[in-house]
Amino acid sequence: MATVRKFSAAVLNHLKKEHPENAFKVSFVNGHWRPAQFSLRRQADIRKACMLTKVDPKTIGMPALPKKKKMQKKPAKGHKQQRTYAEKQAMIQKNLEDMPEKIRKWKEELEKEKAKTKSTLPF
Repeated sequence: MATVRKFSAAVLNHLKKEHPENAFKVSFVNGHWRPAQFSLRRQADIRKACMLTKVDPKTIGMPALPKKKKMQKKPAKGHKQQRTYAEKQAMIQKNLEDMPEKIRKWKEELEKEKAKTKSTLPF
């Protein structure tokens, strides 16, 4: 905590007695949802007061803090050309490797087309 906190007598009195666990949680009673006796803000104040007075929050009936989820990092979106650069380079490399075969086929096709248009007459 960055600053020294001064808690009211009401908050400090809550540290002296034990509370039922449902005082800190929302409960479903007789078909209706009942709010917690202490709001989340007041629970946070009580927890901070416990830290300052060195009282274990579990001794007064407060539930343990929920574990925080691990934050997942997303890769930066970037521009589309940056995202597809590696894939594009791999495709270019593959095409360059196949190029001699493509050139050979293209020349054969060109010869066939030229032969079709060539006249059968000797002159």
